[in-house]
Amino acid sequence: MPVVKFSFLILASLIYLNSYGQPSNSPGPLQLDNIITHTIKSSIIGEEYTIYVLKTDNYDTTGTRLPVLYMMDGDWSMTVAMNCFRMLRQDYATHEPLVVGIGYGKNQNMRVRDLDPKNGGPEFLSFIEKEVMPFIDKTYRTTKEKAVYGYSMGGMFTTYILFNRSDLFQKIFIGAPGNNGGELMPAAREYFKNHNDLKSKVFIGVGSFEKGVVRNIDSFTTYLNSKKLPDLDINTVITPDAGHGAALAQVMQNAIAYGYCEKHKPISINASSLKKYAGNYILYENNTVSAEANVFSKDGKLFLIWKQPNAIADELVSFGTNEFFVPANERMSFKFTNKELIISVAADKDYHLVKK
Repeated sequence: MPVVKFSFLILASLIYLNSYGQPSNSPGPLQLDNIITHTIKSSIIGEEYTIYVLKTDNYDTTGTRLPVLYMMDGDWSMTVAMNCFRMLRQDYATHEPLVVGIGYGKNQNMRVRDLDPKNGGPEFLSFIEKEVMPFIDKTYRTTKEKAVYGYSMGGMFTTYILFNRSDLFQKIFIGAPGNNGGELMPAAREYFKNHNDLKSKVFIGVGSFEKGVVRNIDSFTTYLNSKKLPDLDINTVITPDAGHGAALAQVMQNAIAYGYCEKHKPISINASSLKKYAGNYILYENNTVSAEANVFSKDGKLFLIWKQPNAIADELVSFGTNEFFVPANERMSFKFTNKELIISVAADKDYHLVKK
């Protein structure tokens, strides 16, 4: 039997299975040149704002139009968002937007006024709608899809948007809303006095140490889910063992993953039917064995292990009748046919492993 040697596929894309080394699609060097800065003097508010725009890596080489993600607190949120996308890209197929951060640059930071729904929030939203959005749509290639993210006071602001102008944004992300999350339930109850539906894709997250916010989020999501709203898709993630500051990056990453990463939805499958997929599968390249894997069922579950020293078996989780994924790297999917295991790596290429 020929010596099995990992091909480029295994080295570059299947490394997640165990500790063979660092992923080949590593984030690479810092590239702040992708963030463009603009200045807008608002006629609505009468002040100057700094607008940061993060282009996708291939923006300049394609004619693709992009959805837009508007970020509050752009002076610090933009680099966090940039790195969230770069990290998530390793594990998921992502549909990345143009990211627009609204900040203050060297001017006085007025977030306490601008992000407070009971103070300057309505005017700030008007500024975004009537001055920032038209500028972005005129300057960059955009689609009609828009999203908005805010953390802390920004989370209060995006809560305000959800119940007052959800028509502006298809996706609304609420991070660790200020005032202990105390605005969530009053805003929801007030809205449903005159409405019977809410059309939006909503993410809400916070660190677990903010117990008051966690409690209010739980009441809020329970209330919304009880209404069985057909056009509302809401996702909640509580970041474990983190307070307001420590949870910031993880909450943002969870929001971005929810909004822009392809994730499979597990389904139940008859355990007895898994046995037909068991066996050894070989990847041939140029008539040479470049990789070999063993698929086996155990305790009603399906596993795959590569034939390499110190390899660790990973569970294949079903999302279709003969389709599976590994939660550690959802960029990949595994499809069984009568005689093959087909591994798809994002949209790049399919690899056919032949069953012995």
